[in-house]
Amino acid sequence: MKRKMLVLGVMASCLLGLTACGKEATLNSVEGSRYSSDIFTADNLRSYAESIEDNNFEMWYLQGITPDNFESQLYFDIALNTSDERYEVLANGYDSWYKAVEDLGYNSFETLQNDISVKDISYYVNDDGELVVDAVIQGTDHSADMEIYLSNRGEPTDIGVTINKTTGEKLENAGLNTLLGMGMAFAILIIISLIISLFPVLIGGDKKKKKEEVQIAEKAMDNTINQIAEQEELVGDAELVAVIAAAIAAYEGSGGTDGFRVRSIRKVNKNWKKH
Repeated sequence: MKRKMLVLGVMASCLLGLTACGKEATLNSVEGSRYSSDIFTADNLRSYAESIEDNNFEMWYLQGITPDNFESQLYFDIALNTSDERYEVLANGYDSWYKAVEDLGYNSFETLQNDISVKDISYYVNDDGELVVDAVIQGTDHSADMEIYLSNRGEPTDIGVTINKTTGEKLENAGLNTLLGMGMAFAILIIISLIISLFPVLIGGDKKKKKEEVQIAEKAMDNTINQIAEQEELVGDAELVAVIAAAIAAYEGSGGTDGFRVRSIRKVNKNWKKH
């Protein structure tokens, strides 16, 4: 028992030791990483974030550049002067910023560059050894976080913009999404119910036709039986059997009398009719 407790204690110590070995990112510092602390300073990174937001995204927006015409307008300027990788990063980053600009808010095109700006930054080296710059963009209505991932050569590898919304706005969006989803589900159920309710109308014609055919066969059967009843004394048994068999076959809708055999004929009521 003591040996088991000792083993468990050693295992628990090892697990605690492993959790303590987790490396915490140091905020606003690149010390101990592959990034030069002389180049990647707070001032330089802030200037870089402002250049991306002001000189690229805002200028492109004011020039009428959209994610749809981005390639036709800017591919040669960016890709030929730098690289395809940088073009892809800037294109994705601008798409993210473009979708957020209305929520950020601005008074007019003329004041946009003053209404939207980088207010603050922070940076750290993540667990993958990549430098992440978090720039806070402030607009007239909301703020947003612009994350810029940089290689040790100072090239952006990814850019994304996320709007900071209040708890009330988040709950409102969640409620609208829920209502939209439930509304679509109920709408589909109603459509399915309507389609099912139309089935009798769609197939009612065939039923009516079959009913009419049965009525015609029954009428023919009654006429045949009446004729047989009136003439039964004038015909022989063989002829009477053949007529009755033919009448039954017509009523059943079969093409012949192979499925049954008339073994006997017994008079019940001269005026009998099928009801």
